Amino acid sequence: MTMPWLLAAALSLAAGFALGRARLDSLVSWAEGWTSPGWRTWKFWPALPVAVTVLALLWIVRPRRTLANVRSWRAGERLHPAPQHDPQWAAKREEPTS
Repeated sequence: MTMPWLLAAALSLAAGFALGRARLDSLVSWAEGWTSPGWRTWKFWPALPVAVTVLALLWIVRPRRTLANVRSWRAGERLHPAPQHDPQWAAKREEPTS
């Protein structure tokens, strides 16, 4: 009686572990490459279920990271610009006073 529940629990744990450890980079890049030209090409339609499934898995497995990425994409420009290289930085610095 308890054996099917134990088997279901073990399989659920194994599937959750595998989903958490899976590297989907190659699958995502393949789907992105095939969906990039647009929906009018024949390559779009076989890649669409893969892309949607990968996005759903990412949303389920890593919701905080996914939401942070969405927020950063929508934010657009950064609050502080990246520092620029100044070749004369040594000449411009002040001597420390002791």
